[in-house]
Amino acid sequence: MNGVPKYREINLLKYRKEIILILCSLFIFFMIGNVLVPSNKIQTKATMATNSYNIVYEYKSVGIVYDKETAERAFTLAKSKMKDENGERVKITKNLQYYLEYSEPSKITDEDVLVENLTNALLEDKDSFMVKGFVLKIGDDFEVVLRDEEQVKEVLRRAQSMYVSEGFDIELERVPYTEATSIPVIVKNESNERAFKTSTLTAQADEATDEDKKETPVETVGVSFAENVQVEKKYVSKSSIASVTNATELITKENEEEKVYKVVKGDCLSIIAHKNDMKLNDLIKLNPDIEKQKYLNIGQNITVTVPEPELSVSYEEKIVYTKPIKRETKKVENNKKYKGSNKVLEYGADGVMEVTAIVTKVNGYEQSRKVVGEQVLQEPKDKVIEVGIKPFPSKGSTGNFIYPVVGARITSPFGYRHGSFHHGLDLAISTGTPIRASDGGRVVHAGWKSRVYGYCVDIDHGNGVLTRYAHCSKVLVKKGQNVSQYQEIAKVGSTGRSTGPHVHFEIRFNGVAANPIKYLN
Repeated sequence: MNGVPKYREINLLKYRKEIILILCSLFIFFMIGNVLVPSNKIQTKATMATNSYNIVYEYKSVGIVYDKETAERAFTLAKSKMKDENGERVKITKNLQYYLEYSEPSKITDEDVLVENLTNALLEDKDSFMVKGFVLKIGDDFEVVLRDEEQVKEVLRRAQSMYVSEGFDIELERVPYTEATSIPVIVKNESNERAFKTSTLTAQADEATDEDKKETPVETVGVSFAENVQVEKKYVSKSSIASVTNATELITKENEEEKVYKVVKGDCLSIIAHKNDMKLNDLIKLNPDIEKQKYLNIGQNITVTVPEPELSVSYEEKIVYTKPIKRETKKVENNKKYKGSNKVLEYGADGVMEVTAIVTKVNGYEQSRKVVGEQVLQEPKDKVIEVGIKPFPSKGSTGNFIYPVVGARITSPFGYRHGSFHHGLDLAISTGTPIRASDGGRVVHAGWKSRVYGYCVDIDHGNGVLTRYAHCSKVLVKKGQNVSQYQEIAKVGSTGRSTGPHVHFEIRFNGVAANPIKYLN
């Protein structure tokens, strides 16, 4: 029993080579059969697996076609039906997607149905369409989009109305096409007969800046824009279109706050301009009243920059104002009076002239003005002064005293005032007026005297008589010098304890002050 299995195993081993040979032959036969299959049959199977295109728009299948040309033709028809609310054609920014697949003939979409499916798909996606809009361009770097031409005009009119009350119409002047889808247009104001170029505007000094002028705007004679303004019609996204109100705010809002500079010790206009990296003329334009000041005050605010909107309005105003015609001064010589003894015979009066000027402004700030007419309303009347030409008497006292200044006003007499005694006579007159020797004599003091008198001149007339001239701005004589009556010895000022330009005049007898009024001729 134990020997039977062993016998069978020996038989299998005996036929092992034949079995392997049969298996190899079968494998070779199978491989040769596959190689000999006609290639056209393989291609037919592959073609049958991808015989059509599944058309997809915005992740949604809209139909199945045999070729792309059919789909593109249907897509073009569907797009042609898309219009905006104004009936203008829109621009579709998305394309069809194609996916290869095998479909039975019954699954192929009819072209009319495909057009309808695409039309419905586009309508569902209408928010992505680009529509015709008008891009308002200001300068090189600012743009705002509006729906139509009328809105562009309205925005520009509103910008102008911030500075100009008159109704100036805005017209858009078309220029030739530069691209198939964009039409540039240039802003033109039909009411403006002159061209405006702010780059050529310069500040001009004119007498019309005097404080006594009164300017009255008569009319606005021209309006334009300081920047280069263009409008271009092209396709834009719906979300980029601004309302008239928002667009107006964008182009008229000020881009920065006004900046001021506080004057410090040692400043002058040219230094302030240099500190703020600006031209002196530009500084004066921003502060037109500053030239009227004689001095700058420490701590005074000077405007160095002003806010500027995106769109600056340039306009010309015709104004009318009056200005004085300065009277002339005539001198009448009198050989019976000493030199320096001048006297006003007639004060005369300034005349009045009416001036008509064209003022160019940008955003309310004056840039320049041009006088176009002048009319005399009142002729000036000359001032007449009697001038003494009689030579000075010989040096030395005459015993008579004259007023040290001509045309002065007595502001404080001799005697008690404010709880103290005033030892002289205060004669108020403008700084720099000549001070004359009241009588001939010898100068015994010339220069600074004290905190009370300031710069002062004392003249000894002999016999214990002395005259004093205080608060001078300038002393013209020296100690020890002999002077004649009427001779100029100093200039009126306000040095020492003084509340304004005047000469404090004293007459002293042996050191005791006397009332000058009793001795003056």
